Amino acid sequence: MRRIHIFVVLLLTVGFLGFAMPADADDEGYLVDGIIFDSRADYLNSEYFKIMGRRCGTPSREELPYMPPVDGAPADCSLASTTIDPAYNPGDIFEIPVVVHVIYTTAGVGNISDFQVESQIDILNEDFMALAGTPGANGTMTGIQFRLEAINRVENNTYFNCSYPCNAMKIALRWDTNLYLNVYTNSGDGYLGWATLPQTSAGSSVDGVVCAWNAFGRNSPYPPYNQGRTATHEIGHWVGLFHTFQDGCGVTTSPGCYSSADTLCDTSPDQEPHYYCTPGVNCGSFPIPIENYMEYTNDTCMEEFTPEQMNRMRCSLINYRPSVYSAMPSSEIFSDGFENGDTDAWSNVVP
Repeated sequence: MRRIHIFVVLLLTVGFLGFAMPADADDEGYLVDGIIFDSRADYLNSEYFKIMGRRCGTPSREELPYMPPVDGAPADCSLASTTIDPAYNPGDIFEIPVVVHVIYTTAGVGNISDFQVESQIDILNEDFMALAGTPGANGTMTGIQFRLEAINRVENNTYFNCSYPCNAMKIALRWDTNLYLNVYTNSGDGYLGWATLPQTSAGSSVDGVVCAWNAFGRNSPYPPYNQGRTATHEIGHWVGLFHTFQDGCGVTTSPGCYSSADTLCDTSPDQEPHYYCTPGVNCGSFPIPIENYMEYTNDTCMEEFTPEQMNRMRCSLINYRPSVYSAMPSSEIFSDGFENGDTDAWSNVVP
């Protein structure tokens, strides 16, 4: 079994109980930005949710300061461009320890179970490792895996309802951001989640990922965002990826596609965010990448990272987050049968 250290922190700081509290408590009336929706489900399916871009609150690269790679490394995966190098392709498996900070109210709203947290780690490994027999099987094996290091439970109304980007919460609760991926679950402040990019925030006091508690893990309460792909999407940002629709269509041919839009050439050009799972074309005759984890589509149609997304993610870890992962030979993983889609085998390969 996994070795999980569970920490219960009872921070009895009582903040205001507004924003999402009525809906999270009984699903009768959901208040966002002064607008009352009939329920959270009604909000998630509203035009307001789409227009305001609340699927993800991660800032675009134009809004962020650039941080150079560590140790004078080449800028192969900067904010402005990507250089695809086979040296970044999987060899060793990069294992990242994850601390999940479960924030909940004095009424218990948001206090998700250990099982729900563990299911999210399983989903991340299915998606990033493209495990056979799972929803992530059709994607690219990135050679990036995640280990649940700790669950830190925090009772705090203020942190649960904190306003985006919740930096005070992160500063107070974070484990060393150079050594751990910190994930926080709370109300989400109307968003499903947001993340920091390695090229701007690696190792900073606010580095990490925030997810709405009710979009976290497998079969969470509210479809169509209830299969754990919010965390997959946000951690995609945390390891250096942009939205597929970053800056619109961009240059659609090489080499220009490596320095425009999402700085990758094998992701289909994407003009704007898309919801639902409806196929179509945009940017001329290019298919909408409804299956890509870095789009805004429903969880059930998200199923892949591309090979160049994989290359950029591993480049970002090597050059910006070199101390957050442990490298291990792939034989140590696959010898345990995990390549056969046996997700229970995951516990057998975690130290």
